[in-house]
Amino acid sequence: MAKGIVSRALSLVPFSIRDRIKTIPGAAQLQRAIVARALDGREFEHTVDAGPAKGITFLVRMPQDKGIWTGTYESDFASRLATAVKPGMVTFDIGSWHGFFAGVMAAQGAQQVHVFEPLPANVERIRRLVALNPGRPITLHACAVGDRDTEMDLIVMPETSMAKLEASCFQAAETAAERLRVKVRTLDAMIATGEVAPPALMKIDVEGAEAMVLAGARETIRVFRPIIFTEVHSSALMAACRALLESVGYRIETIDHHPANALAEDVTQIMASPIKAA
Repeated sequence: MAKGIVSRALSLVPFSIRDRIKTIPGAAQLQRAIVARALDGREFEHTVDAGPAKGITFLVRMPQDKGIWTGTYESDFASRLATAVKPGMVTFDIGSWHGFFAGVMAAQGAQQVHVFEPLPANVERIRRLVALNPGRPITLHACAVGDRDTEMDLIVMPETSMAKLEASCFQAAETAAERLRVKVRTLDAMIATGEVAPPALMKIDVEGAEAMVLAGARETIRVFRPIIFTEVHSSALMAACRALLESVGYRIETIDHHPANALAEDVTQIMASPIKAA
């Protein structure tokens, strides 16, 4: 009952200010107090009522899924992604976490949404996403994506919804909470064998393995020219990703950039678009 009351209250908040409510004096504190009292620690099904993922039902756990619940998760990135998805597209969500961006793609009319996620806890969340949205074309591939077909250790970080392949240099000083052996596939191999259709759009968020994903998809990118959205986790990785993408005729646009500080490395969100021939 409390969940229903709080969700109805949420629906009264215009979507345009949901992501900015923290800047309104007193409003953020009141919102946090209400949500914490009614929802924190609980798990429930929720259909997003506004924004790029409107109409998609998620299994939500609070407080970590607050952005999914409000529909405002990484709102600038999600809005740009939603604008780029066209009805009938084949789209890839590589490193899906709890599936929000897969939901955005499905909500915007993608014909196929292929989700690639190796972390077992997140795989279960994606399975629930598929089950909760039976009319949506979301297909799960429980594997990592990289630059060769192999097996590799997946390092589960202390924040256990996040994991990285052992070859990733991202947050090298962090202590692993767990190590799991997972299958790694290249997109080039999966497309060559017909396991998945070629993408028109790809979203990548793989905690430092983004250059590996692009290297294993070089032929796919060269031939099929998908729009690519990716989060890049250091300045060195940014240089490697830029070099690969520009070598196959892409232009790079920055969506958001968080400079390095004492606690974190550079993180940059980009959109890469194929340059049309003159």
